[in-house]
Amino acid sequence: MTDEERREYFRIADEVVLDYREISEPEVGPLIERINASVPDRFTAASSFAATSRQMAHLLYKVQSQSPELARCLQAIDQKLNSLAQLFMSEEMQVRKQPTRQVSLSGGGIAFAAHREFPVGSLLEMRIVLLPDTVGILTVGKVVKCDRQLMGKHGEFPWQLAVSYEHLRESDRELLVRHIMSKETRRLREQRGEPD
Repeated sequence: MTDEERREYFRIADEVVLDYREISEPEVGPLIERINASVPDRFTAASSFAATSRQMAHLLYKVQSQSPELARCLQAIDQKLNSLAQLFMSEEMQVRKQPTRQVSLSGGGIAFAAHREFPVGSLLEMRIVLLPDTVGILTVGKVVKCDRQLMGKHGEFPWQLAVSYEHLRESDRELLVRHIMSKETRRLREQRGEPD
């Protein structure tokens, strides 16, 4: 992704559950296979199901006009499956025990305060849980910037990292962009005093 493509993505301040670790070059291949696997694992099931739900939306709309009862039944089944996938991911990450983190989030990357310095070019495995939907996104990112923050102000997270997504399923990027636009729309409505 070029710098210009990265700038095209809208960025918001958000609160997520974030787990990350530095990985070596030999770890990247198996991780990419896991990201692109046709069968999701416990962590990626919710994002896979969310993508499928979006694909089904126009079909459900057609069914709705012919059989509203069938459409409601299919929507209920879809909701149950999404809830089950969120439960799997929540257990995998132990979401209730994890503190949330303030991040700057976009479809092209993420910036956050880190506990230690990472050299520019370092590769990170990142597991990001979007809230309140409890949807997990697995990605390989590359550190593009790492700056020391002002001393005494940031406690255990004295480094500010900017990370670009190097390996991310396109359906997950779409999910990120939708999440960001939804949050921004909600923020603008609140500013104008409009109901959700």
